Amino acid sequence: MKLTGSKSFLLSIALIMSFVGALGAGVMLGTGLDWWLFAVFAAMAIFGSVWASKILKPVPDVGIIIKYNFPKDAGYYQKGKQKTTPVNDNDILYHLKMFLPFIQIGMFVFAAALFSGDSNDVPQRVESISFDGGKAELVIFDQGAFGSYADLRIYNSEAEHIESISIRTEDATPTIDSIKGKDVYVSYRKFPGSDSILPYDRVMLGESLIEHDNLKFNYHFRNIK
Repeated sequence: MKLTGSKSFLLSIALIMSFVGALGAGVMLGTGLDWWLFAVFAAMAIFGSVWASKILKPVPDVGIIIKYNFPKDAGYYQKGKQKTTPVNDNDILYHLKMFLPFIQIGMFVFAAALFSGDSNDVPQRVESISFDGGKAELVIFDQGAFGSYADLRIYNSEAEHIESISIRTEDATPTIDSIKGKDVYVSYRKFPGSDSILPYDRVMLGESLIEHDNLKFNYHFRNIK
């Protein structure tokens, strides 16, 4: 099958739509910027993929080309037989038809992972409280579709960092109530569950939980219903 000038042009548009849609949907998922835009890009990717598949539907099943004896004396098999003819238009179009969904998925996952990594470093909200001896900040990070978390950072009176812990925020938003000596009091409103006092393993994340016995401050978490 050879594509005419018009079909080749339409296939190019369909492929551009499918690739741009997959990348755009991945970016929107990673950043969580706009779910409406995510839906638009996802629809564009699906429409472009279906359109390209319809254009490529008449391409004959020539089989996937597989290399053997690689890298020395490399040869090729196609549909279980040694390939002796050069690669032609049907070979290229058949492989494009077969692997287009996987290419789209790869672009989508790559974009989502790349931009979700960037969004982790952008604080969405910062709260602070002063206490006798320094200042504490609660910095909330929004990870889009992956939820959110907060860093509770404590500084001394000279603005030198003393300690930080990471805590949950996806189920309820925390607030620093007060700091008295080495005791830090944090409250959640309507945290899931009936406990009024929240243990470390319900709140702390990652290294903060693993190393909680070595922290310089004592953290107290309560749940306000």
